[in-house]
Amino acid sequence: MEITPRSGMSGARFGQKRASVRAARGAPDTAFRRGAEATLTDMYVTDADGHEDGDDFLEFLEYDDADVLHAVEVASPAPVTLDGIRLLGRPAAEVVAELRRAGHEVVAQEADGWALPALGVVLGGTAQDVDGFESVRLRATAVRDDAFEFFEPSGGAGPAAAGPAEVVAHRGIGPVRLGAARADMRRLLGGGIGSVPEFGGARQDNFFAAGVVLTYDADGTVVRIAFMRPASVGHGGVPLLGRPIHDVRAHALAQRMRVVDREAELFFPDAGFSVLSARDAVDVPTTAVVLAARQGGGGEAGAGNAGTGLLW
Repeated sequence: MEITPRSGMSGARFGQKRASVRAARGAPDTAFRRGAEATLTDMYVTDADGHEDGDDFLEFLEYDDADVLHAVEVASPAPVTLDGIRLLGRPAAEVVAELRRAGHEVVAQEADGWALPALGVVLGGTAQDVDGFESVRLRATAVRDDAFEFFEPSGGAGPAAAGPAEVVAHRGIGPVRLGAARADMRRLLGGGIGSVPEFGGARQDNFFAAGVVLTYDADGTVVRIAFMRPASVGHGGVPLLGRPIHDVRAHALAQRMRVVDREAELFFPDAGFSVLSARDAVDVPTTAVVLAARQGGGGEAGAGNAGTGLLW
């Protein structure tokens, strides 16, 4: 299973839409969110040698907020190779040494594992029950080892958005607005962790106490707002977080709101936001309320982006 860095894998090339990949590979064994406000990851269970007695391994296909494939992770015991070097199921030190002898730059990551930065390849950390690396992750872009930035509340500010917040149609959630400056949001929401997202923006702040994740563009203005627990969010008298997703849908329809059903998501086109759940089942609770800046023009909100609700 030889990988081609920055390209993807057979039947799943970077830049492909989720629908195109599913048409080629079939429906995933499951789809889930790795985080409360994350996009859906498709998981496939694959047999290593195509025979019933072969060892199964997992493949995780990650899509951005336009439903375009941007990363693939393959877990041990997959027979993954690069330049003929087997990457999983062998002592990690041997793998790193062979890759370096083959001329690749291999660097230790601050968080976990090792990376081949120029190739967009990350070798996942080791565990006691795994001989060597646990996984190989392929990205469409080069790997950046940007350290997390921990920032304290400004001027003693507390989590202003921790109380009940109302969706403001196409503009924001509670006191947070699209287009707001990063410095203003930090003063408003208190301390948190800043990072560089793999896609969807230039920077990102996670305000844990407030239950808010904000994504910024290169100018440092908010382009995506996500509220999750412990925040409380409503719209038109409908509580949106922490309820079974079918209850939210029924309540919204009773309030004569338009709701578009998507995979593990409800989209509210008249206000431009989405309510997410961890997976596509009617009884699972909602995990996040997301509103993003309009991308492009023309057409009704939500058209042409089924399954994401994050770009509309």
